[in-house]
Parts: sequence; C-alpha cells; structure tokens
Amino acid sequence: MSCTAARNARDEDFVYRCANIPIWDQRWWSVSPMHQSGRNFLARCKQSGHLEVLFRSAVSDLFLGGCHFAGTETMHVVAAQGHSAAQYTVAMMLMLRDDAESKNKGLQTFRGLEAAGALTNCKLVFRGVVQGTWRHLRRMPRLNAENQVCSSHACPSRGNMGSIYRHQCYRKGWDVNDGDGGAAHIPCVHCKADYELILFIHLFD
Repeated sequence: MSCTAARNARDEDFVYRCANIPIWDQRWWSVSPMHQSGRNFLARCKQSGHLEVLFRSAVSDLFLGGCHFAGTETMHVVAAQGHSAAQYTVAMMLMLRDDAESKNKGLQTFRGLEAAGALTNCKLVFRGVVQGTWRHLRRMPRLNAENQVCSSHACPSRGNMGSIYRHQCYRKGWDVNDGDGGAAHIPCVHCKADYELILFIHLFD
C-alpha cells in the first residue's frame, strides 16, 4: 500500500513544483540529445508551475539565444507568482524601455525589492543562470545613456552614474554581494535606478 501511495504521489504537481534541480543539470538536459528523459522531466516541471525552472528557461529565452517573446511572457508569469529574481528582471527590462510609463512601473517594482532587502539575492540568482554559458550566446540588453530613468535636469547626480560606477570599480571593485554596489549615497531614487541598470548590464560579464 505504501508503494502504491508513493507511486501515485510522484505524479502529483506539487512533487514536480518542489523538485530540486541543479542548474547544470537543467542546462545539460535542455541541450543534450542524449537526455530526452531529462527534457521530459523539465517539461513536466514547467507544466506543474516550478518557478525556478520557469525562471531559468525565461532567462535563457530572453538573453541566451531563445525565443524573446516566449521568454518575456514566461518571465512576467513567474514574477506575478512572487519570484523575486523574476520581479527584478522584469523591473530592469521595463526601466530599459523608452516610454515613461514602463519606466515608472519598473521603478516601483525595483523600489519594492530594494525596501525588502532582496536586491543582492536577485542578482545572485540571475547571474547564476547567465554565468557559465558561452559569452557569444549572451544577448546583453542595451543601455542608452540618453534614455535615463531620471529625467530631471535639476538633479545634480543625473547623467553621472557611469562615472560613479567606474570610480567604485577603480577604488575597490564591485561584487554582486555588495548589495547596492556603492549606490547607497545617491539621494535621487531615479538615479539609483539608473545605477542599478548599469549593475544589471555587468551581470553579463
């Protein structure tokens, strides 16, 4: 009876949602023709709503040569389920857009993650997916220096985030574990967001 119960339980969605899958296994199963069973398992995990598997798949689609539309759609779905790293990624993508409405939406999400102290972990999770992949496959987002989150010409720090970042790198370097990456002294929340976008781009290095 216990064997029957265990066999039946293995087909439940919650089992696939909670499966612990190392990122290297997911990468290997996704590309190796010898691991059809692994791909089938990942597909079942996605179907059941495994947020980490879905997040990694979305990052791959968006930034590592996959389908951009599918990646965007999946990333928003995972973010809506409360996955912090997905929310961080969506915030960065929105703030990289040209229109003010998208930037404001991204800024609100970014500020929420900052207030929760979640930024460092979000960057660690995101970089964990990108790092270890072939550099020539990485599609780095473009950061337009003229298209900033801070649009106030009266702001004394506007347009100086690149210089501050380079100064931080020269002075002591920057590691993702530093949290704000040296932006704690920046009073303008919009400039802080511009600084965070620079850090986001450098997660692809």
